[in-house]
Amino acid sequence: MAQTIEIPVPDELLRLVDERAQNAGLPREAYIRAVLVSAVSARPSLDEILAPFRTQVADSGVSDAELDRLFSEARDELHREQGMRPADER
Repeated sequence: MAQTIEIPVPDELLRLVDERAQNAGLPREAYIRAVLVSAVSARPSLDEILAPFRTQVADSGVSDAELDRLFSEARDELHREQGMRPADER
């Protein structure tokens, strides 16, 4: 069963929605429904996935150079465990 949602929309936003709907060849309601479905069913972007990590790094005070060093060490350790040569020995 479909539900109806009523929300206030500023005139300028409604104008933009109507333009986009017209360009897509859809009625306003169909366009809004398509945009809503797309927004809530889309996979998160890489920025959204990394946001908590970036915040944690920023809050920790670790420098970019130190972070690079930590990642390089972790990568090299993994390569050694897997019997591969570290990146700096290739």
